[in-house]
Amino acid sequence: MKRYTFISTAGATLGALAGAEWYLRQRDHVNNRDRWFHEGYDGSHPYNVFHNRSGWELMPGYNVAGIRINQYGFRGDDISKRKDPNVVRIMCLGDSCTFGTSGDESPYPYQLKQRLDTMDLEADYQTINAGVEGHATINALLRLPRLLTFHPDVLIIYLGWNDMWIGNPKHYPDMRRKTQSYWHYGNGAQTGLRLIDSAKDGLGLDAPPPPIGSFDIDVFIPTNFEFNMERIIRTARKAGVQVVLTTLPTLIPQHNGQPSLLCLEKLHYPAFFAQGDLERIKELHEIYDTSIRQLAMREDVELIDLNAAFSDQDTKGDTYFSNTWLPSVEGNQIIARALADGLYEREIVR
Repeated sequence: MKRYTFISTAGATLGALAGAEWYLRQRDHVNNRDRWFHEGYDGSHPYNVFHNRSGWELMPGYNVAGIRINQYGFRGDDISKRKDPNVVRIMCLGDSCTFGTSGDESPYPYQLKQRLDTMDLEADYQTINAGVEGHATINALLRLPRLLTFHPDVLIIYLGWNDMWIGNPKHYPDMRRKTQSYWHYGNGAQTGLRLIDSAKDGLGLDAPPPPIGSFDIDVFIPTNFEFNMERIIRTARKAGVQVVLTTLPTLIPQHNGQPSLLCLEKLHYPAFFAQGDLERIKELHEIYDTSIRQLAMREDVELIDLNAAFSDQDTKGDTYFSNTWLPSVEGNQIIARALADGLYEREIVR
């Protein structure tokens, strides 16, 4: 009798805990979705849809005004998830610089495919545009497990601008911790169980971290960016994917000389810098570019220097970029050519 009572009590307790966990997960999903609509969604990108893990993704099947999203939520034509064994699949992971502007031929992944098709290569190549506007490294990291189910052979990582835009060196919190969802990014390391995480939150153990310091830009290191990039690189390599990093091409003049008036008009600045503070935004860009170069060395992955492809941008930058970071169609042609040549020189494509 006592044994039966114990089993009944244990079963009822487990059932109650499972019910509470289910309820908290549903509530969490609703709360996150409400945050998306009130904080993250302004209606300017109708093809972006809420995602409980990565923050937001692209709407499968969207096809309006030169923006085509395929059945799996990637920009471009429909694809087969099952990879043809005779095709080398190149996935391009990034933000708006990868997503591209309006027009099917605008994004660099499309132009990279066209460029590879003109080269005398032994294999056939397919590119997948895995860029999402507004995504930073944390969004990309949380998307990565799903992206790897498409079995890419090569992963080109062109990320950093959104990390740069939110990473105020004067108030830089330490976000280097495991998280299950973009909507909880920066809170304490999550267990994945809402009951435990809610208890930690109630006890004040899951509060957002305070800034870890007030840095002069001369000594600033983007530790959160590097932490997320390391995890992306290592996760992809563990899955047998060859990783290629890129530097961040920009409208910001990289050499001495007076930029054109059109160039100055197109430049955007982070909210934590004074508008027109060209020297500080140049310094911040160099910090992230240097960080990417060092990551490539530490993690022993290939690096293609897209900045070098724009060495004459002081005179033509206003043609190659729409703003500080976003390449135009002409800029993406240069990026595609630099990537195709770089992949070939490194014998990643043959």
